Amino acid sequence: MNPKKNLFGINIDAVRMPEAIADLRSWIESDVPATGCRFVVTPNVDHAVLLQENLALRAAYEDAAMILPDGHPIIWASRLLRQPLPERVPGSELVPKLFDSFQASGELRVFLLGAAEGVAFRAAENMKQRWPRVQTVGIYSPPLGFEKDSAENKRILNLIAQAKPDVVVLGLGAPKQELWIHQHHRQMKAKAALCVGATIDFLAGEKKRAPVWMQRAGIEWLHRMCSEPRRLVKRYAKDAWIFPQLVLRQMSGWDRAGQRT
Repeated sequence: MNPKKNLFGINIDAVRMPEAIADLRSWIESDVPATGCRFVVTPNVDHAVLLQENLALRAAYEDAAMILPDGHPIIWASRLLRQPLPERVPGSELVPKLFDSFQASGELRVFLLGAAEGVAFRAAENMKQRWPRVQTVGIYSPPLGFEKDSAENKRILNLIAQAKPDVVVLGLGAPKQELWIHQHHRQMKAKAALCVGATIDFLAGEKKRAPVWMQRAGIEWLHRMCSEPRRLVKRYAKDAWIFPQLVLRQMSGWDRAGQRT
């Protein structure tokens, strides 16, 4: 079992990328049947803020098989709070690294669930060129409001069961993807599900990641905000106000419920 660090009520796995990939491979290659599909979440600052009040999201995090830090502020806060995480393990890098691993040895069956109509198809074409041993066995872009439609959810689970993937890549946006997989992971016929936001868009070339220098400087969020200002400016402003308060609260020894830790 991986060591954990508790930050803002989240028990984050204190692992590096190679260790996360090794864990995923062990799930995928295991012959021992699991109770449902194991799922991975990748918290950033916005998740940390949402989780304080969203009980359903908190429950999803408690049932996640692996929790990986996505976002430099989470890493910086962990060090300040003397709960150091070794490195950032973002979903946008986790998925390509997992594909690299199977391209080097083995074969992988993947289902792409999410992104706008046609985007996952372009992602699958790019994946076929870059990772021939990674087979896209299913693609589906759910309609708006699908998560509230029991018939549509059953249809998605049937599509996944028919495709028999090893991994489902979820690009439904947060917190929708985390809430959805938590509700349905016990019925899902796959070894692992990865809640990785815009990763399908990145694989398709639909969206571009920040330049490497911005990633290394910890300001990839600025690139994303400038790319989607209408959607992200308000969210980032709220997070910038609340997140430091979460850090100070944990630093002073008070938990979410106002009790001494």
